[in-house]
Amino acid sequence: MEATESMLTKPVWSSALKLMLFSLIGIIFFFVPIEINAKSTIPLDHMVSWLRAVSPKGVEIYALLMIIAGSVYPFITGSWNANTTQKVLSVLKVVGVITALMAFFSIGPAVLFEKDMLPFLFGKLVVPVGLIVPVGAIFLAFLIGFGLLELVGVLLQPVMRPIFKTPGKSAIDAVASFVGSYSIGLLITNRVYKSGQYSAKEAAIIGTGFCNLHGYRG
Repeated sequence: MEATESMLTKPVWSSALKLMLFSLIGIIFFFVPIEINAKSTIPLDHMVSWLRAVSPKGVEIYALLMIIAGSVYPFITGSWNANTTQKVLSVLKVVGVITALMAFFSIGPAVLFEKDMLPFLFGKLVVPVGLIVPVGAIFLAFLIGFGLLELVGVLLQPVMRPIFKTPGKSAIDAVASFVGSYSIGLLITNRVYKSGQYSAKEAAIIGTGFCNLHGYRG
């Protein structure tokens, strides 16, 4: 009897330890602002900023290659004409490649190179998001893969569902967007949606609402 209880207790403690330890790593990287060089933001943002500082041209080339790969992939697999939506998106991806090439090589009408046009889109949106997604994906497993997402979902369901019509676990998306960036919130939302834990409606509410909180931090 005692041996059986010991066998049952060990997995419980092991799971609890994993939940606390690995989730803590995810919380630190996504939620805890740290000040470095007079800039206070989460460690993930600091990592992306460091990569951009070490090799500014390299990260731009990487982002450009990712855009090209993303536009070519549907045509290689044949999924570009699966339905009307895919056809439209595939055409827009090709347009995106042309636009990215113009921005990278500074080719095109002068009006497109005003500071709020292509330079802003490529330098402030494309490159950071292109880095945050792969780097963030590494640490995202710590945040949502060891039970923290489910725990938050249970605790905050009575708050999030009546007010925002979204699951309790969407509070993680909101906090990540607020203390980090919209792209981190979208990264989490996309991963949870693809795992089947958000409906399309819930993902749209979270992506268009919560993931824009970063701009309102004041």
